[in-house]
Amino acid sequence: MLQKTNTPNPLNYFNVRRFKKKPKNLNCEKYNFESDELGEQVVKWIEQNLKSRYYFGRHLVLDGEAKFQYIFLVGFEAPKEMSIFNLSCPFIHQ
Repeated sequence: MLQKTNTPNPLNYFNVRRFKKKPKNLNCEKYNFESDELGEQVVKWIEQNLKSRYYFGRHLVLDGEAKFQYIFLVGFEAPKEMSIFNLSCPFIHQ
C-alpha cells in the first residue's frame, strides 16, 4: 500500500511486483550495502514509496583487486522509478 495515497497496489496483491530472477532487458544499478538488514530496509522503502515492478538481488562479483565481493543489484521496469529511487532513498546516500 502506498503511504501517500493509501491505495493498495494490484501487483502487491497478486505477489508479482518483485522479480525473482533478473530480467535481461532490465537496467540495474550496483550498490554496496554493509549488511543484509540494510538491504531489507531498502526493499521495504521500495514497497512503500514506488509503484512499478522491480528487481533486488545479491550478486557475487570480482572486483579490481581480484577479490570476490557481494553487491546488490537494484533495477526497475519503469526508468523514472530508478531516478526517483536514486534521488529519494535515504539508505543509499550514507
